[in-house]
Amino acid sequence: ALAAIERLKQRRPGALGLCRGVAGLSLGALAACAQAEVFDFEVGLHLAAARGEFLEAAYSLQPEQRQLSVAGLEEATLVRICRGVEKETGGTCRIGQHLFQDGFLCTGHTSAMEALLARLKSEQGCKQVQLLKPSMGGAIHTSAIEPARQAFLGKLERLQSQMSPPKLDMYLGSEARPKIERGTNPKEFIDELAQQLVQPLNWEKAIQRMLKDGIVQFYECGPLQQLKGMMKRIDEAAYESMLCMDHVVTNVKEKP
Repeated sequence: ALAAIERLKQRRPGALGLCRGVAGLSLGALAACAQAEVFDFEVGLHLAAARGEFLEAAYSLQPEQRQLSVAGLEEATLVRICRGVEKETGGTCRIGQHLFQDGFLCTGHTSAMEALLARLKSEQGCKQVQLLKPSMGGAIHTSAIEPARQAFLGKLERLQSQMSPPKLDMYLGSEARPKIERGTNPKEFIDELAQQLVQPLNWEKAIQRMLKDGIVQFYECGPLQQLKGMMKRIDEAAYESMLCMDHVVTNVKEKP
């Protein structure tokens, strides 16, 4: 993400000077914090590496975890089905990320994800469901990886002295606080960065809050244009104007 920001500086030299806020989903929250100057690149890299190590350690304590993407159902319907799967299998089965109106990432134990897959294939209205590869991650954004949250919070607290209040508003997908205002003391939100590991995130709510705050031009600083794909399902006007700083795929609207 930070490499893509450097590309944005080259392609749109004045864009960052007009920037009012940054957003990041899951691991992207650390990139957003770095861009808002909460911490420097070195600290951000250290935190990202530690976060990954803590997650892997938590996954190993309860092996056989998977993730599943689903589109086409209302949230209440998916929650009901997940609860039924948990009761049936005894494993964790939760919505980990609310991506757009009817798009979600579910996470949990493999037995529960496989049962959820079978249920959703026959569920009326379900447009798409896919069990992701094990390498994509495990039961993140659920209580199943509480040890990772505790370890990551400890790391954040130890590095707090190297953090500063954000110079930009930050939208990190938290259900409890969709927006962290510029100037907020880091001690007021480092717990939220750790809590993200065990609580669901809502990307659609973050984007809707940005739109409500008057942000109309978006730049995706990352690969594969995944966020732009989700933006199309959140706000058509924002999607049309959104530019992607992708190193692989050229955005036809982006002229050198």
